[in-house]
Amino acid sequence: MAISKWSVTDYDTASVYLSEGRKKWTRPLYMRGLRLTKRSNGDIAINDNWSNMTPVIYHKDGTVTIEAPTVATHFGGTWQTLRSQTVRYNIRQFSGIKDIKQQNYQCYLTFQDAEVTPPKIQGCRTCKQTGRIDSWCNSSYCSNEWPCAEHPEAVQGTSVSSWHKVPCEHGVLNGHEVKRGQQCYSCNGTRKRDYGSRLETFKWDGSPLKLKDGNIVKRPPTELEKRIAAYVQLQS
Repeated sequence: MAISKWSVTDYDTASVYLSEGRKKWTRPLYMRGLRLTKRSNGDIAINDNWSNMTPVIYHKDGTVTIEAPTVATHFGGTWQTLRSQTVRYNIRQFSGIKDIKQQNYQCYLTFQDAEVTPPKIQGCRTCKQTGRIDSWCNSSYCSNEWPCAEHPEAVQGTSVSSWHKVPCEHGVLNGHEVKRGQQCYSCNGTRKRDYGSRLETFKWDGSPLKLKDGNIVKRPPTELEKRIAAYVQLQS
């Protein structure tokens, strides 16, 4: 049974996809310059020819390594591949994680076992706790023959057509802003919003990270943990 390229997320599915190809050891994924290649040690890697890097590597034990290193450019400089939306999309698609996002030039991963943060009910920041936001009102057009008996106050346009503007419900002929003219889309008029209850994320700098079933195998130590370990080693 043929397997789709979209189903490649681990070593087994990657092996089946390769076996259905012509060369059996390498096969293009037919998208964004990606190619699946089996290495001499048995690992199967996804090579990104556009970015000149390997974002995903499948291992025999069922684990997956993801990375987004800084690579050299053709202009003599360097480029952080994690800045690319396409690279981030490829990692999310073929590694099995739940999501990957960038905010303020920092990348955040969401794993399959991510827990939800506690609720944090606060006043809505979009509408400033009023429940209403500004909107835009546009005047309409009438296509009756000119002069229009239904709208005697209307002014005919410069074109030959009989189409003419009709004042809106506020009596204004042209489009205009309406202060607090519609219900807030963020809080639905409740004036309160939950800024918590979000899936926990993991800040990632693109260094190699090992996963299994879309979850991190072993989290790298934080800066605080590194300092504590170094302090304990000095004291011992």
